[in-house]
Amino acid sequence: MMRRRDVLRAGALLAAGCAAPTRGRALVVDAHVHAGKGLHYGKEGEAPWTTWNDPEWTLRKMDEASIDRSVIFPISNATYEKANEEIASFVARWPDRFIGFAKHDAKTEEGRIRGLLTREVKELGLRGLKLHGTPSREMLETAAELRIPILCHPAKVADLRGPASEWPSIPFLLAHLGSFASRDWREHLAAIELARALPNVHLETSSVVFHDYLERAARELPAEKLVFGSDGPLVDARVELGKIRLLRLTPERERLVLGGNILRILGG
Repeated sequence: MMRRRDVLRAGALLAAGCAAPTRGRALVVDAHVHAGKGLHYGKEGEAPWTTWNDPEWTLRKMDEASIDRSVIFPISNATYEKANEEIASFVARWPDRFIGFAKHDAKTEEGRIRGLLTREVKELGLRGLKLHGTPSREMLETAAELRIPILCHPAKVADLRGPASEWPSIPFLLAHLGSFASRDWREHLAAIELARALPNVHLETSSVVFHDYLERAARELPAEKLVFGSDGPLVDARVELGKIRLLRLTPERERLVLGGNILRILGG
C-alpha cells in the first residue's frame, strides 16, 4: 500500500510540471545514479560498481537528501540488454521517483545497439543513453533518430567535440565536468570551453573534487548549461548537493541546475 508521504510526493511532482518548484523549494533531480545488478553480482570482494546497487537504498538516500527524482542506469556489465530491462522494471515500480536511461558498450555490443536501444526507448520507456567513452556512430545515429540525450564520460573532453559538432540535435551531458574526481584539472577547463562553444553540450556536476572549477563553470556559463548529478550511490548525494548550494546561485539559476535543465532536456 502506498504511504501517505508517497501520495503527497507524487501529487506534488505532478503539480510541479517540468521545472516549477514545490512550495518555493527547487525541484531536485539527480541526473547520475547507478542501480541494479552488475558483472560480479553475488560475488564477494569485487568492486562495488560491478556487484549490486539496491534501488530501495537509493530511495532512502534520496529522501535523506530531499531529492525528488533520479535518473538511473545500470552499473558495470559486459553487455547491457538484461541490465537495461532491470532498470525499466525499477522505473515501472517507482515511476514518480526514477527516470530510466539505457547503458551500452560501443565495442561489446557493436552492431546490436540500434535494435536494442530502439526497443528500450520505444517499448521499455527509457529516455536516454549512458556510456563510458565516446559514442560510436551507431549510438549517435540511433540517439538522433530517437531524440534522446547522451550522458557520457569520454577519456578526453576533446573526444566529444567531433560528435557533438556533427550531431547538433543530440543533447550531450558531459559527466563529472569532464574529469572524474578532478583527476586532471585541465579537463575541467576543456569542458567549460566545450560547453561555451557548442549549444548542445551540458556539464553534469558529479564528483568534482576541485570545487573552484565548479564555481568557475557556474560563473562563466549560463545556468542552463549545468546539470546536477551525484554519481550515486557510491558517491554521497548529500555531499554533491551541498556543492551546488555552495555556489550561492540565485533561486532561479539554482532551480535550473538542480532539476529544470535535465527535465527540459528530457522534454518534461
